[in-house]
Amino acid sequence: MKVSVLLMIVSLFFLIPAFTQTSDRVTHEGINNPVDFSSLMFSAEYASNTNIMGVFNRETKQPSFSPSMAFFSKWGADFSVLGYFVDNSDDSLDHYTSELDLILGYSIKPTEMLTIYPSYEHYFYSVNSNALKSMFTDDIRLDVDYDYKFFNIGISAGYFMGKQNAFYAAAHNYYRVNINRFLFRNVSLSIQPGIDANFGSYEYLNLYYIHELKEDPSLYVYLLSYPAIRHYIYYEKMRHPALTYKEILDNYLEEKAQDNFKLTTVGINLPVYFMMGSFGMNFGLYAQIPIGQPDYMTDDVQFFFDISLTYDLMFK
Repeated sequence: MKVSVLLMIVSLFFLIPAFTQTSDRVTHEGINNPVDFSSLMFSAEYASNTNIMGVFNRETKQPSFSPSMAFFSKWGADFSVLGYFVDNSDDSLDHYTSELDLILGYSIKPTEMLTIYPSYEHYFYSVNSNALKSMFTDDIRLDVDYDYKFFNIGISAGYFMGKQNAFYAAAHNYYRVNINRFLFRNVSLSIQPGIDANFGSYEYLNLYYIHELKEDPSLYVYLLSYPAIRHYIYYEKMRHPALTYKEILDNYLEEKAQDNFKLTTVGINLPVYFMMGSFGMNFGLYAQIPIGQPDYMTDDVQFFFDISLTYDLMFK
């Protein structure tokens, strides 16, 4: 990110009084129910844009191609390997980077309509990946879904770990409209309109940008241009004479980065599935509405789409 943009970010931190703190601050495609057979699924997906916890790059689109392979056992355990090739995602925002995800999960069904799905994910990144994109390396997650006829409601909660840590949660609700023998006898169509609400905190993102700012040696000179900041340093030096002005400013920036857990985005989803025997095709349209984002981020609604092909090999 350019220095001018980083300086704009820190300026927004200081639009509030110097002695106060800010008061404000993925993804499984579904749960696979255990059945009386195992399956091996291959898929390839193209998405017109990508995001990290609902955060889209404000400077460019980042389309991606994702091949994957997943094994679902009849006992409920599953293991997936996903690859991502994401355009405009290196430091220059001009070139591709790659990512490899390993996912291990287990489906538990206390009742016919209730599914509990704990999972663990680990991420590997190419060496040219942008620091923001490769911030998290592990994810521990729990999904709970209630499925009744054409209606599904679910909640999720997880914890990202890596260079920064972040707790997140989500709730979703979607409906299924199934049409058998669509156009041809062996083709079926499923439309699943839905809405989801995502919860989290932007503290991890504030801390990331502060770390980036500290890489610029002119940062502290820039901060000292604010009379309120100079007054704050003088006040803190009186209270803590042993602290340097850089230590005082570092503490101040970390206080400004603090954020609360809250609703961050609302998603409107319209995926359409075509199935013909073991083959499937999906086309989805999505709108993501940001809520309560920091001032340095865009509050524009983000529209994107994806398309994927799948092949499911089932066996006893």
